[in-house]
Amino acid sequence: MRSIFGRSSHEAEINGTTITVQPDETLLSAALRQDILIPSICRVGGCGACKCKLKDGEVQELTETAYLLSEKEIADGYILACQSRLRSDVKIELDQHDVIGGAPIPGIIVGKQMLTHDIARIDVRLEQAVQYRAGQFAEVTLPALANSPRSYSFSTAPGDNNHVSFTVRRVPGGQVSGHLLDRTAVGEPLYVRGPGGAFWMRPGQEPVLMVAGGSGLAPILAMLEDMKNRGDLRPVTVLFGARAQRDLYALEQLAAFGASWPGFRFIPILSEADASQAWDGRTGRVTEHIPELLGGATSAYLCGPPAMIDAAVAVLRQHGIADDQLHADRFVDQAPKLHTGFYGAVGLPKAERVPANVLDYLKFFMLHLVGAGAVVSLLAGGGYTSLGLLALLLFYVGGDALLGSDTRTPDYRSPWILTVQLWVALPLLALVLFSYIWTLSPGDPLGFGAWLGHLTGYDVLAARANTDFWHHLAGGVHVGLMIGFLGTVTAHELTHRTWDPVSLLVGRWLLAFSYDTGFAIEHVYGHHRYVSTEHDPATAPRGRNVYFHVLASTIKGNISAWRIEAERLMRKRHAVVSPHNAYLRGVLMSVVLVAAAGAMAGWKGALAFTGCALFAKALLEIVNYMEHYGMVRLPEQAVQPRHSWNTNARMSSWAMFNLSRHSHHHAQGEVPYQDLMPLSDAPMMINGYLATILVTLVPPLWHRLMTPKLVEWDRRYATPEERVLALRANQRSRLRKLRDYDPRRWNTSTAR
Repeated sequence: MRSIFGRSSHEAEINGTTITVQPDETLLSAALRQDILIPSICRVGGCGACKCKLKDGEVQELTETAYLLSEKEIADGYILACQSRLRSDVKIELDQHDVIGGAPIPGIIVGKQMLTHDIARIDVRLEQAVQYRAGQFAEVTLPALANSPRSYSFSTAPGDNNHVSFTVRRVPGGQVSGHLLDRTAVGEPLYVRGPGGAFWMRPGQEPVLMVAGGSGLAPILAMLEDMKNRGDLRPVTVLFGARAQRDLYALEQLAAFGASWPGFRFIPILSEADASQAWDGRTGRVTEHIPELLGGATSAYLCGPPAMIDAAVAVLRQHGIADDQLHADRFVDQAPKLHTGFYGAVGLPKAERVPANVLDYLKFFMLHLVGAGAVVSLLAGGGYTSLGLLALLLFYVGGDALLGSDTRTPDYRSPWILTVQLWVALPLLALVLFSYIWTLSPGDPLGFGAWLGHLTGYDVLAARANTDFWHHLAGGVHVGLMIGFLGTVTAHELTHRTWDPVSLLVGRWLLAFSYDTGFAIEHVYGHHRYVSTEHDPATAPRGRNVYFHVLASTIKGNISAWRIEAERLMRKRHAVVSPHNAYLRGVLMSVVLVAAAGAMAGWKGALAFTGCALFAKALLEIVNYMEHYGMVRLPEQAVQPRHSWNTNARMSSWAMFNLSRHSHHHAQGEVPYQDLMPLSDAPMMINGYLATILVTLVPPLWHRLMTPKLVEWDRRYATPEERVLALRANQRSRLRKLRDYDPRRWNTSTAR
């Protein structure tokens, strides 16, 4: 609403380049819109890839930065570009990792060697020497792709600095990496500008741990070579995480270090070792082996995908490695996002939007009408209670079947009305729960029944007496659905508004009705970061049935929420078990609600509330199951619309605050629900939300319907690297039709 009162745009100077930032635009959105590359993955403050230093000026931070930034980074003035709106003109400095010095130096490619199936070493001769430290990187520009410079680490130690080498991994959809690996030839010109970054070996004699993943081994090799050349033979342990045997490289060079370097250890670790090839080494995630192999190391050097680095940092901190002894180089996917027709903070091309009319505002009151209907059916008692549940099912399933798709996204000039709509869900849901628990009470709490009977002339006390167990059970199912739809769906939108304390508080209370306030932590700072990867508890792998997923995702999601909150508190120097702990405060909010239910209807009330709450929590996990089932993504890759199942079914959109437009939501988590685009070209669900929920409850039917959709996703949407991940997911799925199918067959065609 602040923009309504004339908040003006501001300017941001980023490493000497000035851009304009609109009032409701984040720094990241403005930078990307004006072709300033700031690394990013999740865009909702969940990954930390876009951190930068605020040198001058003031910003409004939209989220709690301690979830991502260390205590030292906060003290040094770092901010998250995706969670910062400008309150004044600002001066921004990208992290030293992103600062590149020097003028471009012409050079030519003099050699190319494929190290693995998707990693190559590119050798370059420069017209003049570049001065760099082992571990740093440079910006490489190809004349054929002059508008797409890319950063690659030097993979050899300084020496003859007219000759340098870079290690390049093929990035899905990446023009530059694809050109270098598949089409480049000896003699091709290029430009190198550098060096950049603060990743190099610090002086010392204490043992060192190095952890690398994928092409992140390149700067590690350069650092090792440089140490050997300088006679720095302090004890070093190198852990190299790879997926399978074919992803290992530089083994002879590392073996040579081991033969001539006392105290040198090289330990490869495979996360998905190929069973058809002999392997007697370590398996699992590389971070799982750090505690055993850390030894006496007092410092660590980490290079690879952000997810691996963050997990390693967490383990190393737990084992006493100080933050100033943790040195990391995050390899972030620099390929541009596929065009989806949206940009910036509002998420939509202005040309496609028409002013919203009254009906555009009223349609989102549909969920409130559903809630009011639940109250009426519960209090009417008897058969009306069961008819209310039946009406709800017919309303959603029938509405989606009869009313078709909603592809309209108008321009809302009064978005505050839509925010109030969200807030109203809390008192309405409280009324739904009060009405249900009242029907189970042996008395008349607050004289509610007598008052309502006098007001309406309908004897609700007699109706309650005529309601048998089965109708009460139907009422409980109805209430569970209402907690899920009116509570969790609304809270999902509100808890994304981390900059708005009122919305966040209302959202957390709504989540308390399903014993799930941890969702406000894990969803924003975990799920949106790791969605469609094996690191995400809410993403169901291929072949999993929904009942196992509900249990597994609930347990792992709560563990993740606790871990994220504990790390935030430690960075803020607060005790984990303290009033500062948002997870524990959320548990107490649920305790208050169940205590109120017990006070109204005794143990039956507390038990009924708990049953409804757990049913609603299970409903959330079922929705998670169907929104991302079988999707795969590289952790370092930006989230794109193809990583979520979408539906534009009209009733699901209107009566669930556009949750069904999930593809756009995950591609741009900062966009409010009313501005989400339908993206009719995104991967589509089986049907509307409630119909799809019902299908998931019959696993054989679900797999029969979804297997062809997964094949279509592999063919139409997946990148070549994602097809490799899909193949491994198929082999673990225990579904014959998937096990016998190789998604790599589609590599001859182009994915979207």
